[in-house]
Amino acid sequence: MIRKILLYYLFFMMPLLCLGQERHDYIGGIVLNDTLTITYKISLVDKNGKVEGYSISDLGGKYETKSTVFGEYNEDAKELSFRETQTIYTKTPLEPNYDFCYINTTIKNFSLGKTKKVKTKFIGLFSDNVECISGELFLSLAEKIEDKMERMVEKINKMKRIPDSIKQRFQPLKMMDTLNMNILRRDQTLSIFSKSKDVNLIIYDGGKEDGDKITVYANNKPLFENYEAKKEQKIIRVKIGEGTTTLVIKATNEGVIAPNTVVVELQDEDNTIKALSNLKKGESTTINILKAKG
Repeated sequence: MIRKILLYYLFFMMPLLCLGQERHDYIGGIVLNDTLTITYKISLVDKNGKVEGYSISDLGGKYETKSTVFGEYNEDAKELSFRETQTIYTKTPLEPNYDFCYINTTIKNFSLGKTKKVKTKFIGLFSDNVECISGELFLSLAEKIEDKMERMVEKINKMKRIPDSIKQRFQPLKMMDTLNMNILRRDQTLSIFSKSKDVNLIIYDGGKEDGDKITVYANNKPLFENYEAKKEQKIIRVKIGEGTTTLVIKATNEGVIAPNTVVVELQDEDNTIKALSNLKKGESTTINILKAKG
């Protein structure tokens, strides 16, 4: 039961972000063939009728994918149209001649930041506008979900039968930090798409320094070995070739507090992708950097 509650929190409790202009976050799911449901988040900023932001599908799952989103919002007509346009990263294994299916939809009777719940149909299109798959999209305003989750946290904290060690997992700030972090797991490949000629690889300990050490390889050559992560950021410029640039991150220990958790950021001229290792000693995870199409 506790595990089910924790998973519910991890999928649906999200913070609102305000970066100059008001950002509107919605969380819900994609329904395919009336049976398959995939978690989905969309974050939008309205710029005088033009909206932009990002979406994340399969949030926290094996196939988590983040895409850029653009669209139009007509406040008077109460209509929002948006489309995913380009993949920022994915954990989906890539086949030769891969392509992505992007969501396109129009939501009527909709007020950005005010409408609490949305249910609408969408069309999935490949990059050449050929239809791939369609279904239903349902969303709820993240702010409302966050309020409900915080009330549930209060109830859980009052339950005497739940150990304090379990209650600590439900602390809102800790859970928000986890949700905002892309977790790098063993034997997993994160594929990142970039138009830049090089990226900044940034390594640091985002929490309490506990002696976590990693070795990082770029195309099988060590960038640094047995490096102990500190709060101070270590920044290395990595050149991106025409093919795939492969980074392998290997945990050489687990520090004082297991597992090995080191913050890894990849920053190019368009995006910053923040991730957190979750590795035991000797385990490794892979990041592939590919040239973005178009």
